[in-house]
Amino acid sequence: MSGLYIHIPFCVKKCNYCNFHFSTQFNYKSQLIQAIGKELILRKNELITPIETIYFGGGTPSILNYKELEYLFTIIKEHYDMSETKEITFEANPDDLSVEYLHFLKNQTPVNRLSIGIQSFIDEDIKFMNRNHNADEAIQSIRSAQDIGFNNITIDLIYGAQTTTHERWMYTLEKAISLGIPHISSYALTVEPKTAFEAQIRKNKLPPIDEEKQAIQFEMLRNKLIEHKYIQYEFSNFGKETFFSQHNTSYWKNKPYLGIGPSAHSYNGKDIRSWNVSHNIQYLKAVENNILNHEEEVISEKDRFNEKIMLGLRTLWGINIDELEKEFSSSLMKHFYRELKKLEATKKVRISNQIVTIHPESLFFTDGIIAQFFFID
Repeated sequence: MSGLYIHIPFCVKKCNYCNFHFSTQFNYKSQLIQAIGKELILRKNELITPIETIYFGGGTPSILNYKELEYLFTIIKEHYDMSETKEITFEANPDDLSVEYLHFLKNQTPVNRLSIGIQSFIDEDIKFMNRNHNADEAIQSIRSAQDIGFNNITIDLIYGAQTTTHERWMYTLEKAISLGIPHISSYALTVEPKTAFEAQIRKNKLPPIDEEKQAIQFEMLRNKLIEHKYIQYEFSNFGKETFFSQHNTSYWKNKPYLGIGPSAHSYNGKDIRSWNVSHNIQYLKAVENNILNHEEEVISEKDRFNEKIMLGLRTLWGINIDELEKEFSSSLMKHFYRELKKLEATKKVRISNQIVTIHPESLFFTDGIIAQFFFID
């Protein structure tokens, strides 16, 4: 099975923490959506297996109007095998999810999973991040979606922001749980290059990230959600049984996927990765001339090894040692066993039935533990 990702590179405004590729200029939006449709046709032969999942990400897919979304689905249905498609996720901002728009998504498209960018249920946090909604709109968007019949809903939450006290974070968690959300993706606030937060911290207008506070709020997140029967199946993802993200799980399990739109990445499931140009006008002009403006790389054995470690250790499925033995050279495995011994001795990882996972008490330090396994020339 394969995954299909479609990047919609437009947002109404720029969030203070975001460094994803998007534009706030909508004057060429319709042409770019046409180009995304054309790229879908140009690359239709790259997926030789049925599509298992489709994911509309961004940017903000919910800025698409009815005709634009219907246009993209028509092309997908005509040129791709959807006979095995189980999950179609659509990212949306709360302020876009009017009752009318939700009815359209539910009744006139095959979308069956909503991903709503909530971030917080505290107005001070939301304003600090420069989001375009408020807490009441966040709550109403979820309730409206549920009333219309969407039961497979995930929300994004951010912890560890400078405005997010422990009390505010607990309120946000309890509000999400009380709303009956079956899946929550939660991320520590990070300061990325070329963002408003990065500039403010560099100019001493904003204090730096408090990592100790983030560690405490991560434990609050884990403890509260696990208490309410959510399963932490990936470092940042918690789902009730049967509500795990199938699309994202395909990434972590090394399945092939095709990325469409500016900046979108693709992977053949073996050793080739490619990524489209991260520039809307350059992308548009290339596709209009039947040119795919993307870069491509052949993934080396060392990089495949590092990626397998990184993706596996972030999940509850961990790393299968027997699979590593079959796939990688003796020199890489020698390195792996040397690092494994050190990390097991310090109780940062554990081994059960040839499966390596991060020890629960060390989960906040997952990225550092993964880095210790990396093979560097």
